[in-house]
Amino acid sequence: MPVYQILKDPKEIRFFLAILAFSVIPLISIGLFPDIFYKEYPIESFIVFHNISEIFSIIVSFSIFGLGYYSYSQSRNVQTFFLSIGFLVIGLVDFMHTLGYKGMPDFVTPNSGNKSTQFWLIARFFTALTFILAIFLNPIKKYSIVKENLCIIFSLVLVGFIYYFVIFQSHLIPDTYIHGVGLTPFKKKAELFIMGMILLAIILYSNSKSIHSQKQRKYYLGAFILCFFSELVFAVYTSVFDVFNVLGHIYKVVAFQLIYKAVFVSAINEPYEKLIHSNTLLSKEIEENEEYAKVIQKSLKEKENLIGEIFHRTKNSIELVRSLLMIQASGFPNDKNIQSIVEDTSIKIQTMSLVHDHLYQNKDLSEIQVSDYLSSLSDLVKITFPQFGKNIEIHLDVNQGVLLLDTAVPLGLIFTELLSNSLKYAFPNTDHGIITIKFEIKENRSYFEYRDDGVGLPKSFDINEHKKLGLSLSKIIAEKQMGGTLSIDGTQGFYVKFEFPNNLYKRRV
Repeated sequence: MPVYQILKDPKEIRFFLAILAFSVIPLISIGLFPDIFYKEYPIESFIVFHNISEIFSIIVSFSIFGLGYYSYSQSRNVQTFFLSIGFLVIGLVDFMHTLGYKGMPDFVTPNSGNKSTQFWLIARFFTALTFILAIFLNPIKKYSIVKENLCIIFSLVLVGFIYYFVIFQSHLIPDTYIHGVGLTPFKKKAELFIMGMILLAIILYSNSKSIHSQKQRKYYLGAFILCFFSELVFAVYTSVFDVFNVLGHIYKVVAFQLIYKAVFVSAINEPYEKLIHSNTLLSKEIEENEEYAKVIQKSLKEKENLIGEIFHRTKNSIELVRSLLMIQASGFPNDKNIQSIVEDTSIKIQTMSLVHDHLYQNKDLSEIQVSDYLSSLSDLVKITFPQFGKNIEIHLDVNQGVLLLDTAVPLGLIFTELLSNSLKYAFPNTDHGIITIKFEIKENRSYFEYRDDGVGLPKSFDINEHKKLGLSLSKIIAEKQMGGTLSIDGTQGFYVKFEFPNNLYKRRV
């Protein structure tokens, strides 16, 4: 959100007015009433204040480093990570500035106003440079050159170079402060240059689209304003112990606090706010899905009831057709051909009817248990032909498995045809016999074996020459409709082997 949109909010306007008032009023007061407000403090008192303010700033710098560096693995915010590495350098240089301040015990070499001021300028330059460079990094873009450990090593090496040049090669750096004279022209120009960098940062952060958080932009801009006035007072002071030094350090402390808030927003608050927002949306979506699930379950239950009712009515309609057929056949009691045709047709109708009856009674409306189905068909055939095979034993060896409607019906037709033929023709001279049926499902194929110990088929029997026989119809159903293979052996009793795929049809319900 650009700064002009932020300023439409009265709360944001009050925030920036408070920052400006905090920055400007002390300077105006000192300028208008120097006799009252301008002071130079004893070195002992100023050193205590200076150490407290600098230590606070150093702690904030290291905290910013910790926030950005250790949250990077989760947030993957390159912009915040870059700021964290920059503030590691800034914090270490500020630490050297504190130890090298005049009045502190000598830091390797004798302390002086020039030594501490050189550290100060370098730290402030890196502060402004870090922010200017960071704004050009896309927070959500992945940069292959970003290696956490290498960045740490690079920053420590950079600090080592700064330490070496200021401590041991200070003559290579222009003087910034001369005791008894004050600030050098280089120091004033350097402060003005840093102020220009801060103004550039204000412009960049006011319009950048890489900052998505209104709070983060507000805190950054507030901190830059305070940094600008901090550099302003450090460009005009005459003594390292005067009120301008005090005021500049106060501005810096408040600015660093705002920077910490801005980094905290991007590294901690913003990800958690996104997480909370996502959780809220997810909870709402879960509630909606639960409502949809209830509606779907209700609709599914209604459809299941409807399909069950269709199966039930289909069964009744099939039975009605069978009844009509039987009524019409009753008009020809002496015609054995008609009676045989009606009998065969009736059992086929009952076979299809039985499938729908099983589906209606089953919880799953698309499949039936093979063992229950074949057992029911066996009972049906025995009831249909009570005059045959009263003492014939039927052994069912069927493993647990299910068949779809489109597979169960043709299998039932084949099974009843085979069993009917056995009961009627396999045992002409005896009423004792054994019929064995085996059925098993292995992966995507089913294996059906039918055997009786009856008289078998005539030697001259050829299934291809008996097109109207039930066996011929069974072979057509097995191979053409079910995509299987059916073989018949009638030399020693009657034996049929039938193999067919289970994945020929798909579930419809």
